[in-house]
Amino acid sequence: MTRDMELMDPSVTLTIDGKQISVPSGTMILDAARRNGIEIPTFCHYAKLAAIGACRMCLVEIEKVRAPQPACTTPARPEMIVHTDTPALIKARKTTLEFLLTNHPLDCPVCDKGGECELQDQVFKFGPAVSRFIEEKRHKGEAKILSAHIIMDQERCVLCRRCMRFLEEWADDVQLGLFERGRKTYVDTFPGDRFTSLFSGNVTEQCPVGALTSRHFRFAARSWELKRTDSICLNCGVGCNISLQAKANQLKRIMARENLNINDEWLCDRGRFDHSFAEPAERVTTPLLRREGKLAPATWDEALGAVAQRLRGLDGNAIACIGSARSSNEANYMLGRLAHALGTPHLTMADTPPEGVRLLETTRVMDAPGVVVVVGIDLEQEAPLLELLGRHGAWMGCTRFVVVNAEETHLARFGVWLGAKAGTEVAVAGGLARLCLEKGLAGDIQGLDELKAAVARYQPAGVEMAAGVPATRLEEAAALLAAAKQRTIIYGGSLAASLDLRRALEVLALSCGADEPAFIPAAANAVGARDMGIVPDAAKGGLALEGLPAAVKSGALKAAYVLGQVPAGLKGVEFLVVQASRLRDVPAGAAVVLPACSYAEAAGTYTNLCGMRQQALPALRPLGESRPEWQILAQVGAACTRPEEWEFASADAVRAAITAEVPEYN
Repeated sequence: MTRDMELMDPSVTLTIDGKQISVPSGTMILDAARRNGIEIPTFCHYAKLAAIGACRMCLVEIEKVRAPQPACTTPARPEMIVHTDTPALIKARKTTLEFLLTNHPLDCPVCDKGGECELQDQVFKFGPAVSRFIEEKRHKGEAKILSAHIIMDQERCVLCRRCMRFLEEWADDVQLGLFERGRKTYVDTFPGDRFTSLFSGNVTEQCPVGALTSRHFRFAARSWELKRTDSICLNCGVGCNISLQAKANQLKRIMARENLNINDEWLCDRGRFDHSFAEPAERVTTPLLRREGKLAPATWDEALGAVAQRLRGLDGNAIACIGSARSSNEANYMLGRLAHALGTPHLTMADTPPEGVRLLETTRVMDAPGVVVVVGIDLEQEAPLLELLGRHGAWMGCTRFVVVNAEETHLARFGVWLGAKAGTEVAVAGGLARLCLEKGLAGDIQGLDELKAAVARYQPAGVEMAAGVPATRLEEAAALLAAAKQRTIIYGGSLAASLDLRRALEVLALSCGADEPAFIPAAANAVGARDMGIVPDAAKGGLALEGLPAAVKSGALKAAYVLGQVPAGLKGVEFLVVQASRLRDVPAGAAVVLPACSYAEAAGTYTNLCGMRQQALPALRPLGESRPEWQILAQVGAACTRPEEWEFASADAVRAAITAEVPEYN
């Protein structure tokens, strides 16, 4: 086959260990072999990282090529004949492993990586039966604390550089490096620096040995003792897929679970290391009832009876029901049923998404080719995995960013920062829209003349004077958008409530040829709670959250039923019922506290910032007398109204009721 034919043909055919294989052009031999069930060992290679061919474990023999070649960096070629298990290769692998073990501490019985260590596995499969090395091992640092989360045992390191490459290629936090040379080489933070990356925990999964481990998991359990349960992270709206891993009904660690359409296979440190929701010391484990001015333990019958007696005696307008953007769809749906049964129009919550906003179609727009305009939100704080994907897209050279924010965020390094003064974002959006129209990015759309008239007053010089954004920066941003094949606009934070800004961003989207702007909710299940109807009944005078404190102060609002954290303005209400799993969410003025399971103890579904509905499964048994949130609400409803209307046997039964009323959840 000629070189020209090879370039024209999208696939190549080669032979590996006598097996004829066809793979896309550009595929490395290692990937070609693995896709067809042929094992080639490696340490430094990782599918989500750039190949470097450093460990020399994946050497293969190629006919008509003089020396063995690393399979991870050698592309498959037409008619190539590859051997992976010749006597010379078997000997080479044994030699490589023997060399790695010369200074390895061999502390497998106490190493946290025991049972899931790639070095351990490969020595059993490919290594020598005995070691010829009898001299004193070269010692390096042990148990060095790199951060609040990560600990380093340099003696175990095999210098694969996966940790360094993840931090460079994905996190853009180059905080680990190689020091010294030869057998003295070790990985460490740079002198005077600490390991502060928000994504540091990923290196513990990347490390093929026990060199980088979690301080939280250290000596806590052996990997084979852990019960693993699929779940969803609730620390932000991304909805990262996780594995909750427990022993003896105690959560030991949280690991990432791959979902290419959401979090790929990564987590931020907040999602990985926040175990507080499952810690017994942090939990409400029994019903509490206010007696003689103090909260005291009570039975479930006593607590439910007290709630029913008080709520039944009130007019619906005197009661408010407060949902939670961290509670499941099932819990919020049941709260909506309770509000309807009590006759209250005051059904609301914090973090409610604005009416009629569009959601992001996929998180992977953040590392797709194109330009993303980020307005009024710091993704590192509000949606860390969107930030991580964005940094990776920038590293790959395919994604650039226009950041409109008073503060310069990390993503601003990869494009243009428009540092607008607070409250002037509308002017900046207008100025950018005007420049985009001048460059013809809107194309020949209907209403083009009206669009131009709408932004005519936003001249770059005027925007510079009003917002403090140099006209040259606006020009740079417009040029960046003009050069992009795909343009996306996302916004969030406190600015999302501004109708004027949302309209300005819609004009910008039309002007630059982007899709409708996408709203980024900060809370885990804000979208799902809204879909479950946790919004005030405006037709009946229902109050939003910000209107409730005045109603409490005037005496019109006498009781509130709250899921989770109690808003500050409701803490003075006469009768406050708190359904919570954490002690920190219980204010001093609560009249009744109903102990709820954490999301790790009850099945439930959650809707992420892309509108994707995902299920979390119970990983732990309920602590004490705590019960699933939906079940508590069903019992309260049965105590307050007709019991036959609240007969739900499981979360699945609640879900069936949801799909009957909310068609898009079917």
